[in-house]
Amino acid sequence: MSSPIVSIGEALVDMIEISDDTQPTYMAAWGGSPFNVAVGARRLGCNVEFAGSFAGDALGDRMRHFLQAEGIGTDLTNVVSHCNTTIAMTSFVDAEPQYAFYASPASYGFLPPAISSREIIRTARVVHTGSLAMLEDLTFDSARAALSATDGVCTFDPNVRASMVSDWDDYRGRLGQMIGLADFLKFSAEDIAAAYPGQSEESIALAALNGRTQAVLITRAGEAASLYTGSQVGEVKPWVALGVQDTTGGGDATMASIVQQIATKGLPESHNDWREVVEQAFVVAGIVCSRRGGAIAMPTQDEVRHELGLLP
Repeated sequence: MSSPIVSIGEALVDMIEISDDTQPTYMAAWGGSPFNVAVGARRLGCNVEFAGSFAGDALGDRMRHFLQAEGIGTDLTNVVSHCNTTIAMTSFVDAEPQYAFYASPASYGFLPPAISSREIIRTARVVHTGSLAMLEDLTFDSARAALSATDGVCTFDPNVRASMVSDWDDYRGRLGQMIGLADFLKFSAEDIAAAYPGQSEESIALAALNGRTQAVLITRAGEAASLYTGSQVGEVKPWVALGVQDTTGGGDATMASIVQQIATKGLPESHNDWREVVEQAFVVAGIVCSRRGGAIAMPTQDEVRHELGLLP
């Protein structure tokens, strides 16, 4: 049976600050944007495969076992012995995470391009990628080849980490290649400001829509997001009924819900249809932001339905 969703990219360990500045304490949580998307989409009811490389250490083994326990396929993963699992130290300014990465070499940088020839890639309903994988030559080549090879829908979330970018011209070139392959694109306002200084959000969205991309979502933390489809643009407000504790994984939860809905129902046909998809995704993100952690905070479909008042 083919997999509805393949999520390609990094898996790492988020060390999340859970105490005050006087005596910081950290909680280890499995993370990495495409890793979180895979877990989120699986908990929402889809069959999911994760494609990425792992260090052959205890943390890498535990992350792969976590995926398997969640029911996520790991046939497209690669284990390497010459590095340790990448760590992201996550501190907070209010509820917004600030990251410091420890990756030399990056354990997520060794996904072989041969995965693009696998039948599971070609027949996937959705292939998703983005984030730190764009900075590693081998994994970037693998993700680009997979998006080119699939017959399914392609989604891309740049999830820019400016502190990790050393060559902005090369990086923007890579973003351009992936945007050209994407049916759906999600940026944060911070992504655009970092990657395309001096350019407006509208100009970036319209440039993408001039190609293959059918919809562009630009998020702004706790403020209303902009949704661009064809010649239409509108705002979609975040869902904050539960309050905000930790925004780690909020954008990934949004992406997980969007790819799950596309895998289940296909690409939306109108601006209003896209708006409904994003509104549903923001409920999922709101639940995640009311909890600690990224992947471990992703809700099930029943939890989402309960928050919407559809279950007692």
